[in-house]
Amino acid sequence: MIPLVPCFLALFFSTINAETRYIDYIFDRVEITSNIIYGNAPNPPFESWSNLNNYDIDLTMDIYQPVDDTETKRPVIVFLHSGAFVTGDKKANDMVKLSTQAAQRGFVAVSANYRLGLNVLNNFSGERTVYKAVQDGSALIRFLREFHQLYNIDPSKIFVWGSSAGAFIGLHLSYFDRQDRPSSTFEKASYPDLGCLDCSGNLYKHDSTPTALISCWGAIGNLDWIDSEDGVPVILFHGTKDLVVPYKIGFPFTFNILLDRVYGSEPINQKLNQTKIVHEIHIKEGGRHEYWGTLSGMWRHDGPNRYFNEIQEKSYAFLYPLVVKK
Repeated sequence: MIPLVPCFLALFFSTINAETRYIDYIFDRVEITSNIIYGNAPNPPFESWSNLNNYDIDLTMDIYQPVDDTETKRPVIVFLHSGAFVTGDKKANDMVKLSTQAAQRGFVAVSANYRLGLNVLNNFSGERTVYKAVQDGSALIRFLREFHQLYNIDPSKIFVWGSSAGAFIGLHLSYFDRQDRPSSTFEKASYPDLGCLDCSGNLYKHDSTPTALISCWGAIGNLDWIDSEDGVPVILFHGTKDLVVPYKIGFPFTFNILLDRVYGSEPINQKLNQTKIVHEIHIKEGGRHEYWGTLSGMWRHDGPNRYFNEIQEKSYAFLYPLVVKK
C-alpha cells in the first residue's frame, strides 16, 4: 500500500510546478506569417490643408502562432504599435517581443500596421488621423472574425494591446460611440468623408469591439463615451511624468498647437469607477512615456527593462479569467 501523504505531496508539487497555458511559456517555437493583407484604405501621405492627393494602401499584419499547437479555438491578442501616428511599425522591437512571447504562452498574436499621417499644424489632423487608425483597427478585428476558422482562433476572444498611439486606437475601439462621429471626419472643403467607423478597409460585417483591452500610456478624446453599456474590461498602465501622452488631462506632447485635449489613464480610471466595467490601473510614479524601455517601440538600450516583464505579468493575470471563461 502506498502511503497517502507522500502521494498527496507528489500530486501537490506536480500541480504547482505545472505550466499554465496563457500564463507561462509552454511553446518553444513560434511561426510567423508576415504581411497578411487585412484591408485596403485611402491614405494621404500627410494630413495637410488639402487631401486631394489620396491614394490607397494595403493594411497589413503579421501573425505569430505556436508551432505544434493542437488547439482549434485560440484567443488572439492584437498588438498595436506606438509612434504618435507619425511613425512606428508592426516590426518595432516591443511589438515583436510581445507577439513572440504571447504565442509562446499559447495565444495567436497579431502585430498590425495602421494608417499614419498626423500633422500637428492642422486643426483637423488629430481627429482625422486617430479616426482613420481606429477604422483600421475595426477592419482588422472584423477580418479576424471573418477568417477565424482559417487561423484556428476564437472569434469571441479577441483582445487588443496598445502602446501609446496603439492604446489610443484600443480605447476608442472599446468605448467610442459609433453614432457620435467627430465633425472633422465628414466631407469638408477638400477633405473627403471618412465614412463610418466600421465601413472602411474591408466589407466584412462583424462587431469590431474587442473582448478586453490592455492600454499602455494611452488616452481618449471624450470621457462621456465610457459607460456601462460598453462593458469592455481594461487594464491601464501609465507614468505620472509622461510628457507625450498626459497621465491626467492635457494636450499630446504637453503643448497646445492645434491638437485637441485628451484624457489620460487617471481620468479614464475615475470614469470607469462610476461604471460596472471590470478594470485595473497601475501607475508608475515618476514614470515617463513608454517606461518599459522603448522610444517609439525601439529599445533605448540593449533590450527591455524590468517593467516590460512586470507589465506582461500583470496583463496576463488580468486576461486569464477572460480567456478561460466558457
